[in-house]
Amino acid sequence: MIEIMANILLISGSPRKGNTDFILKKIFQSLGGDKEIIFLRNKEIRHCSGCLSCHRFGKCFMNDDVAKILDKMRTAKTLIIGSPNYFDNITGLLKDFLDRTSPFYQKKVLEGKMIINVVVGGGSKKHSKRVGDYLNYFAESQGLINLGCYYFRALEPQELEESHSSVRAINNIIAKLCAV
Repeated sequence: MIEIMANILLISGSPRKGNTDFILKKIFQSLGGDKEIIFLRNKEIRHCSGCLSCHRFGKCFMNDDVAKILDKMRTAKTLIIGSPNYFDNITGLLKDFLDRTSPFYQKKVLEGKMIINVVVGGGSKKHSKRVGDYLNYFAESQGLINLGCYYFRALEPQELEESHSSVRAINNIIAKLCAV
């Protein structure tokens, strides 16, 4: 286990236990220190209603699990966000969650924190790149320092376990976290 002093928050936007979770868990298990992994599928996350209370008051007034996750993001030094490729985009679950980070956008709360994005898709990297582009745009709009977007190609978890390039990419992510 590699000891990391920074507070790292890993967020899985996958609605199922699959490849995205496999990668994030591998990273999580390799890191020591202050860390947490959140599986959005286990949380109550409502759609943004567009009421603009986040613009007027700096916070969302919906009563679900998002406020607790936002507090964890506020204290984290590094975020790792993972999403499978769902029709060349992030999952609806992750989109609902990212929409609810609008209070952070208004006040630049995440500015200067670091982020690594992880994208998993069964098709070509060309299609998964669109997912990465969206996650990279989120990072840019929030003022996050983007340490990279990593792409993995797999439909079944054993494909990742057997893939030397996937193992190398996971190790690269861990090494990058150790270097910051």
